[in-house]
Amino acid sequence: MSPARGTTGFLIPALLLSLLLAVSACARVPKIIVLEDPLSADEHATLGVAYERKGELDLAAREYEAALKKDPAFFQARVNLGNVRLAQKRYDAAREEYLEALALRPDEPGATNNLAWAAILSGKEREDALRRMESVLESPNHRSPPLLDTLGVLLGEFSRPVEAEQAFAEAERMCAAGEPACTDAVAKEIREHREALRMRYPVPGGERLW
Repeated sequence: MSPARGTTGFLIPALLLSLLLAVSACARVPKIIVLEDPLSADEHATLGVAYERKGELDLAAREYEAALKKDPAFFQARVNLGNVRLAQKRYDAAREEYLEALALRPDEPGATNNLAWAAILSGKEREDALRRMESVLESPNHRSPPLLDTLGVLLGEFSRPVEAEQAFAEAERMCAAGEPACTDAVAKEIREHREALRMRYPVPGGERLW
């Protein structure tokens, strides 16, 4: 009888101890606090631009994505994210972002131009890019040296050197006329692309094709 009482007497405190430990463990569980993002979509986009200018592309992409999470219809953040993906040579991802942007603003010149460069650099969807470029450039207001330069490069990829040369020539005429969009960098690229076209499609006998 005595051993039984002793055994029972030790079981009850052990049970109480385990219950106390369980309650104590529960009491130590931290409350989960969900913090709201204090920045606006515009503020995230501004940070993205700052990171992009410093060459910190991953951080820039993160900020543009945060801006788009807050405002999926934020056109410039969408284009900027496409530009980052283009710089990262993630051409398919860049194309997706530009198409999303163009869904918001069809025929927007800048996004159309950048979409064309994604096609030129990747070798994909060039027919669609050319169709979009030609559509945009039907408007005289959209004919600028940068866009005409892109058109010239794209036409060269389709083995259409005469039309490509015409696009480059028009771009250079606009530069000579003082077009504000023709910066020194743009003028240099036009010259380089035009020379590359002529080297790619030499004229037999030295005759001028254009």
